[in-house]
Amino acid sequence: MRRLRRRLALAAVAALLLGATQAQDIMLDPEVFEIGNELRCPTCVAESVAESNASIAREMRQIIQEQLDEGRTRGEILAFFQDRYGDWILLSPPRRGMLLLVWLLPVAAVLVAGGGLFLLVRRWRAAADAVMPVAAEDLERVRAALAGAEGRSLAGAEARAPDTDEATPRAPAPRP
Repeated sequence: MRRLRRRLALAAVAALLLGATQAQDIMLDPEVFEIGNELRCPTCVAESVAESNASIAREMRQIIQEQLDEGRTRGEILAFFQDRYGDWILLSPPRRGMLLLVWLLPVAAVLVAGGGLFLLVRRWRAAADAVMPVAAEDLERVRAALAGAEGRSLAGAEARAPDTDEATPRAPAPRP
């Protein structure tokens, strides 16, 4: 009987402790989670402070709440964590110094690629529209060949004029 009471007491204490840690997030302002979404959890991979359940993330949320209660602004709170952990703690890198390249290089790459494609298409169109110089004797040979081919094709078409019986299509022979 004593063991049962002892186990029930331990279970009750564990439930209270578990409930207290989960209730902590419920009592925090929504602004704590908005600011926490901008901060990286130091122990988790690719999780914000607002999403993480790590103990350091809970502590950071508590610090954010305390600083909000003291009247600090969002910028001041982010600067506090940035001073403590460096630029790494911010989920989106600041737009200054060398980190500005992270924001500008993709835009520059798209602009350069678009400009290069525009110039390439323009060059292709200019090459397609350009008249190629041809020697007069080559031009006469082509014209004579075309005139001879037209005469032969007209004569060949008259010679092969189909009869009315042959003009009707026939079904192909079945294959064995």
